[in-house]
Amino acid sequence: MLRFFLSVVAALSCWIASVAAFGLVVSGNSFIVTTDGGLVFTVESTSGDITSMKFNGIETQSNNGKRSQISSGIGASCSWVQGGNEDNYIIITCTTSTLTQYYVARRNDPAIHMGTFTTVEFTVGEFCFIARLSTATLPNGFPVSNIVGGTAIEGTDVYLVSGQTRTKFYSSRQFLDDQVHGVTGSNVAAWMIIPGTGYESSSGDMFMRDINNQNSDDQELYFYMNSGHTQTEAFRQGFHGPYVLCLPPTARGRVIGKASNFRAAFSTLISIGWSNSAAEYWVRTDTSGNYVSPFMKPGTHTMTTMFADVSDLMYEVELAVGSTTVTVSAGGATTANIASSLKVRVACGLSILSTADGITPLGANST
Repeated sequence: MLRFFLSVVAALSCWIASVAAFGLVVSGNSFIVTTDGGLVFTVESTSGDITSMKFNGIETQSNNGKRSQISSGIGASCSWVQGGNEDNYIIITCTTSTLTQYYVARRNDPAIHMGTFTTVEFTVGEFCFIARLSTATLPNGFPVSNIVGGTAIEGTDVYLVSGQTRTKFYSSRQFLDDQVHGVTGSNVAAWMIIPGTGYESSSGDMFMRDINNQNSDDQELYFYMNSGHTQTEAFRQGFHGPYVLCLPPTARGRVIGKASNFRAAFSTLISIGWSNSAAEYWVRTDTSGNYVSPFMKPGTHTMTTMFADVSDLMYEVELAVGSTTVTVSAGGATTANIASSLKVRVACGLSILSTADGITPLGANST
């Protein structure tokens, strides 16, 4: 997986076939970084462009000669250093007179952590990082921004495809809800990850949105920092990020489904958990009970639904109200719905909650 993160900045480059351990090899103008986590990526030292990203030997970079870079390229000069505890980090620093781009590699982490520092507004096109990836390797992006086989009907941004209007602008999400977006293929995926502080130097507010993806000759994955598409305030300078381009293995799977039969009063407090001897996971549902699990290790998991109730800030009760088993398959998504087995009885003003595990009193006049 590829991630951009700025806890450290590092430059590491290395061919997966020739260098197995964490480190950086200089080959001409190339910094070749081996993460020892399945990812090997190459940064050109005379431009700051990423020219290759291989995950477990699979090349994900565009096969049309295009590069992953800030906008259309910044023509930077790059240096690198390795350090940190047990030399576990590599920082590549690429500089121009007004911009510094950081690439960080961390041992055993199949990700590229990134950050961008500016002193003036970017002048080469829109201010964004674009991962230009192979459509053949990563064919599955946002359907609404897949313009393959389409005809341009408005400039070069809006296309007609099989009777549908498609454009890269349709891939946008409000920054408030846009922490992860990505594209997938067979046995490989690429995700752009933006943590809570990743938007702090962007312009607009939480409801601002911009392009995330376009699939044409290349599968393009974006992180927009500033743009003039719908500018609502002055551009901010300083550090933009951290942001992460992540290529996780698809040797994991997910569970998708819906919880039901819970009491409406607890619709914001329903959670689903999965566990076996090797791992445990959990997620909250939405108020209708819908959920998507984290990526989990393959295997059979016990699946439990719970609610948490805080009453008058005096006590908290956490109660399992449903249970089943589900099998998670690598690279796939399993559908599994779950229903609460909770029953409520009222006796002498005392509400009693009954489950398959027994009877639990919660308190007088509870509903």
